Amino acid sequence: MIKLTDILTELDQETAYSFKKGEVQYDEIDGSLLAVDYSFNTPQNKYKATLYSGENLPQDKIFALSFGIDKGTFNALDTSQMTGEGNVRVMIKTLADIIESFLKDHKTEVKRVDVEGTNEKRRRVYKALFPKYLSPSIMSKIKIL
Repeated sequence: MIKLTDILTELDQETAYSFKKGEVQYDEIDGSLLAVDYSFNTPQNKYKATLYSGENLPQDKIFALSFGIDKGTFNALDTSQMTGEGNVRVMIKTLADIIESFLKDHKTEVKRVDVEGTNEKRRRVYKALFPKYLSPSIMSKIKIL
């Protein structure tokens, strides 16, 4: 007999897609961290996540997460399209793991990561799931906009 608690436990143990750290960019003038790229593949698409500080002052150490379908080197990320893959928990778990890796690798260079949903639905998903997959100490450095 299947128990509801077994099903809920299984849902909580989502596995993330494996990801690769890509290009790391530093400011040529002061050497501050500007951006770090990560990529991962799902069965249907290739995705890119970038943590970027370019809109903020380097001394603020605030990074924005951009995430979307990677359309290739010379094309902008498609950040507004919903994935439509039916795997939102795995996607958010992957993004959470990327943020955790970013903060671990660049802890002295980062005070906060801003995660902005491109629409209200994404904001609600981020607010509901990121706290589930990130420890309170890491969540204290995340601002969901």
